[in-house]
Amino acid sequence: MIHHISRGAVDNAGVFLSTACAIHCMAVPLLVTFLPLVGLGFLASEPAEFAIVGAVLLAVGSVVAGVRYHRRWRAFLTLVLAVGVITAGYIAAEGSFEVILHVTGGVLLASTHLLNRHLCRTCPASDCG
Repeated sequence: MIHHISRGAVDNAGVFLSTACAIHCMAVPLLVTFLPLVGLGFLASEPAEFAIVGAVLLAVGSVVAGVRYHRRWRAFLTLVLAVGVITAGYIAAEGSFEVILHVTGGVLLASTHLLNRHLCRTCPASDCG
């Protein structure tokens, strides 16, 4: 039996992943020397940072589906801004500025999901929520 996954559940998962990413980007520079001592060095590795790709793909799918129903582009524009900030952090920044951009991008990505969920819940069409 196939279960229907609601847009709200997808947005909730996106909020969790995006927030976890922002916390990861904030904490890793502070814990980079401590993590290997307790066997968690993989959290500071590059593959762990690529988990943001999953969060971004989840956001894209959720927001595109949301925009198809609520017909408001604010969530999509916030998504574009979040991806731009995260990308700028990877491409053009180093050190503290890179961390600031990644954390800001993660918070924007979580905000995108929250906004999309709000727009879906308040949509006047009967099948939006």
